Amino acid sequence: MLAIKRKQVHVDTMMLREPFTTDRIFCPGPTPVPRAAHTAAQDAAAIYHRSDEFYRDFLRCAELLGPVFGTKQQPVILTCSGTGAMEATLIKLTNPGDEIVCVVGGKFGERWEQLARAYQCNIEVVNLAWGDAPTSEQILAAVKRQRQNKAVFLQANETSTGAYYAVERLARELRQIYSGFLIFDAISSLGAHTMQMDTWGIDAVVAGSQKGFGIPAGLAFVAMSERGWAHQTIRPRFYFDLDKERKGQIEGRTAWTPASTLIYSLKAALEQMHAIGIERVVEHHRHLADAARAAVVAMGLPIFPRQPSNALTTPRLPDHIDGSKLVKRLRSRFGAFLAGGQDQLKGKIVRIAHLGFVSRFDLLDALAALEFGLAEEGYQHDLGVGVQAAMQSLAKA
Repeated sequence: MLAIKRKQVHVDTMMLREPFTTDRIFCPGPTPVPRAAHTAAQDAAAIYHRSDEFYRDFLRCAELLGPVFGTKQQPVILTCSGTGAMEATLIKLTNPGDEIVCVVGGKFGERWEQLARAYQCNIEVVNLAWGDAPTSEQILAAVKRQRQNKAVFLQANETSTGAYYAVERLARELRQIYSGFLIFDAISSLGAHTMQMDTWGIDAVVAGSQKGFGIPAGLAFVAMSERGWAHQTIRPRFYFDLDKERKGQIEGRTAWTPASTLIYSLKAALEQMHAIGIERVVEHHRHLADAARAAVVAMGLPIFPRQPSNALTTPRLPDHIDGSKLVKRLRSRFGAFLAGGQDQLKGKIVRIAHLGFVSRFDLLDALAALEFGLAEEGYQHDLGVGVQAAMQSLAKA
């Protein structure tokens, strides 16, 4: 008989998964999906997307979406990622050669720039240090460097850094002087921050389903001003034709096959948001953000962005803690899916999301996992001090 040699494998007991642990998502997208949205999708699996029943439910989604954007115009619902909504919006509002400004303060500001270059716009970039937010003066200075600016493209949240761009203040200050198109990527901010695009003079806002709406990825939304809809360009378009979509969606008909089960998940999520109240949902996110910031500060960690978002909290890690290893430990050992840093911030930050259908108890779970993970990675602090600070903050909410 052949002798089988068994190789001894060293097991790092500190990386063994905690017994009975279930996976929980604390990323800034995808976010947790509520049970009602799961159930609605299952129940709707047999509903034909070219039926009167579907048209009625689709129109109900559009009706409920409008107040989240702060607009009386009917938002368009696309079957694609948030990037698809960004692309469709840029196609609708610009021609090749148009002069535009892009604000770049992280990965998603870079995406506006990349799209604009792909579609042959002439770009003036407002480059920000990652973690900073733009001022209206910086944007207007970039506009003045162009001969005939057409539009400004920027984020509401820069999800890669956790920075919020103070949309209301920026829009109001810009509109005192600036008359071009003003477009915001609010993919990770809707629900966590108020958006009143009609009142604030914003021409287009894009969003995605897997963020504040708490449903799986696959839907994206474009809300546009009346003058934005009236604007026509010479660009060829096919799938991402917002005018074609709008024409049919006024009656609940999509131009192309929709992700019909996601529509029913969206309807359930929106109905829940409206039952709570949109402003109360925003306030809830502010309370969670306050608690998360109190926690990381109590743990001795500085908050990275100067204007932090209510969608996620981003602490800077000590030099001796590798953020990539920390995130891996949190996932494998505690089932807690937090996001790490990207590009120049890789290994230097961790991103704790409290976006979407997240409760105060979910947040405390995330913070407890973070404290355990940091301690196991060699960070010395009084274990539990962060959770305690968060609880004290939430008790005042």
